[in-house]
Amino acid sequence: MYVIMEVDIAKLLTDLAKKQDDVLKQVLSEVSEQTKKSDDDFVDLVEIKLRERGLSLKAYYGEIRDEDSQIKSTLKTEVENAIDRAIQVVRNRIDQYGVSEPVIQKKGSSRLVVELPGVSNVTEVRKLLQGTALLEFKLLIDPQIAVKVMEKINTYLLGGNLDSLMKADSLSKIVKTDTTKKDTTGLTGKIKKDTTSISQKKDSTKKDIVKTDTTGKNKKDTSKKNLSGKDSIKPNDSNLTGLTDSNGNPVDTNQQMSEEEFKQKNPWFYLVRPQQFQDGSLAWFVRETDKVNVQKILGRKEVQDIIPTDVSFAFSNRSEFVDNGERIFQFYILKKDPELTGGVVINARSNIDPTSNQPVVYMEMNSDGAADWARITGANINKNIAIVLDNVVYSAPVVRSKITGGNSEIEGMADIQEAKLLEIVLKAGALPAPLAIIEERTVGPSLGEDSIQKGLYSSIIALILVAIFMIVYYRFAGSVADLALAFNMVVIMGIMASFHATLTLPGIAGLILSIGMAVDSNVLIYERIREELAGGKPIKTAIEIGYKKAFSAIFDGHVTSIITAVILYQFGTGPIQGFALTLLIGLIANLFTAIVMTRIVFDVMTDKGKSTINFG
Repeated sequence: MYVIMEVDIAKLLTDLAKKQDDVLKQVLSEVSEQTKKSDDDFVDLVEIKLRERGLSLKAYYGEIRDEDSQIKSTLKTEVENAIDRAIQVVRNRIDQYGVSEPVIQKKGSSRLVVELPGVSNVTEVRKLLQGTALLEFKLLIDPQIAVKVMEKINTYLLGGNLDSLMKADSLSKIVKTDTTKKDTTGLTGKIKKDTTSISQKKDSTKKDIVKTDTTGKNKKDTSKKNLSGKDSIKPNDSNLTGLTDSNGNPVDTNQQMSEEEFKQKNPWFYLVRPQQFQDGSLAWFVRETDKVNVQKILGRKEVQDIIPTDVSFAFSNRSEFVDNGERIFQFYILKKDPELTGGVVINARSNIDPTSNQPVVYMEMNSDGAADWARITGANINKNIAIVLDNVVYSAPVVRSKITGGNSEIEGMADIQEAKLLEIVLKAGALPAPLAIIEERTVGPSLGEDSIQKGLYSSIIALILVAIFMIVYYRFAGSVADLALAFNMVVIMGIMASFHATLTLPGIAGLILSIGMAVDSNVLIYERIREELAGGKPIKTAIEIGYKKAFSAIFDGHVTSIITAVILYQFGTGPIQGFALTLLIGLIANLFTAIVMTRIVFDVMTDKGKSTINFG
């Protein structure tokens, strides 16, 4: 798969500007169009466009005492860093998802070329690459404000005007459907509260600060227990579409209406259904088939006018549960401006908490992020902070305490896979500027078949020639070495298959080199044995001395080669890593096959009374 991606430098420079106006927007737009047809430097073009309008970079960037040359140099450094960061982020995402030996190169002033061998699902990889957007930490809107916002939208859909928006029915008037009728669209009792929470990373030797009731006095359904020790509602009416009271019982207004009547009187709440939990928290859920309609409604200018400017909306990245065969997604009402962006996250790691045996994600921030994080978490204890990537919410943990030092612990994930996904999002989402795919090509295997065949033919020819040489020169002992060589190839292929490695041309080159090095050890051993036999030693003694005396040279040679292979793999990229990995596996396998396997064959023969073995 061949993809060209472009870093949105215009967005980066917009964010860096100390003031933003229509002139700057127009200049950045013109430069963006111009750079699509050329590889000219983005910052240079911006400077030229501003000068044509009688302005300079100083008008939008830097301080008044700064020279234009200094400002331009700073902006170019920021752009360069943004592209380098994008390369690392894309590589990290691809590596974490298991695409083997990617080639990621810079092209021009703002583009990346990504080549991915061995891609079996192009759609998944495209989705992976298109998800390279800014990682943001956003607070959920206060439930009371969220309710008013949702009521406004519902009233608008009923045909109300701006004067009547505040007179909309409260959410307590939303009713349940007629339980005597079959409802295939209502949310069932599978709804449960998000149990993720975030707290200061604790010492693994200490007990979890969240304690559960062990007396059995207030025993609860553990399948629905969250970290605050509260259960989510299990509605006793499987067709519940409205809210529940503080005791977990469905709100009943003594009204019974059909699904169609409910849809007509509450069009918005038919699409976005509220659910209140015992602790008073409120969540919203949308069927998969209704997501498009919800997005269309929110995109209307009239709806945008009645929504506060500091409010945004997002869906969960995965369905929360399945109802009557249809996936249900959580709908989040967030503050528009993020509290933090992913640039402050320097590391994330998923693991199993030894104290609770539950999956957790440890997140580490830099010093600037740690200071802001302490302020944010300290001011929002027991509130949710959503982790948003590309306007999709991957988790919305509850803040349990003020987090200082920048080390946080996110817990409450359903399984280790969910924790791993969150780790990837935290580590890979810190992009300083958005990325977009501007060109994509999929190269079928037939186009590379000729090169692959030549590589395989060369491997087979090398294997045959080496095997023939060993038999001709060392006779029977050479055939034993060939047997070890064949087993060595099986071991290499088996290890690569277990790692799901892709055998590319550099990997084939490493395989051919491994073939030569595999018999090299036997050459050293056999030559030593021949010397001992020439000195009059019996065959058993000669074999023992030959293996013993040659071992140090073989071991030293392999260790130095392994060190080289490790360095190539650690600091190389793409094809170099493929070559190093194949070579490394071959070297380690050879230490076993050449020294242990052939020795066993000769020992068995001498133990059975064989007095002569032909070493050529």
